Amino acid sequence: MRVGVIGLGTGTLTSYGRAGDYYRIYEINPLVLRIARTQFTFLKNCKARVEVTLGDARLSLEREPPQEFDVLAVDAFSSDAIPIHLLTREAFVLYFRHLKATGVLAVHVSNKHLDLRPVVKMAAESLRKEARAIDTDDEENDVFGATWVLVTSDRDFFDKPLLRPAAAPLGSVRQVRLWTDDYSNLFSILK
Repeated sequence: MRVGVIGLGTGTLTSYGRAGDYYRIYEINPLVLRIARTQFTFLKNCKARVEVTLGDARLSLEREPPQEFDVLAVDAFSSDAIPIHLLTREAFVLYFRHLKATGVLAVHVSNKHLDLRPVVKMAAESLRKEARAIDTDDEENDVFGATWVLVTSDRDFFDKPLLRPAAAPLGSVRQVRLWTDDYSNLFSILK
């Protein structure tokens, strides 16, 4: 698989990498890369080939030829200050330029203060894409659950037996105006 990841963190997502896979990670902060390499072992132990691109992910993707990712994971919204420019319609157009026709955009929307699901839903709808949420529950030992919104052009993707019971439609989320490079509204998504 060809996997793109926006937001390195500790490198946890690379633990899914298998021999023969390719992971391209976009990270804006060189200190995060240094910490991931020196304080954690996910990058070192990853069986996939991993390349890290330092700099703003959106600017990097704008300069690159289409990457033909099977999956592009956007995992940059857990903090109090989110990079809004990664949630606009224009950003989603760019993401789909880098995905295969059957590729999946996975947006990690877990955030203590903001409900990002409606923002992702509006971007997906504006591009006529299918979007569903996958929630995992908190576990023992302080392992917190997560919410990912999967967005794809592949109408049959969510019919897979593994996804059918787990992927929930986003129909019940609050309605917000479509975010663009010219408009966003954090107040409309406060929890």
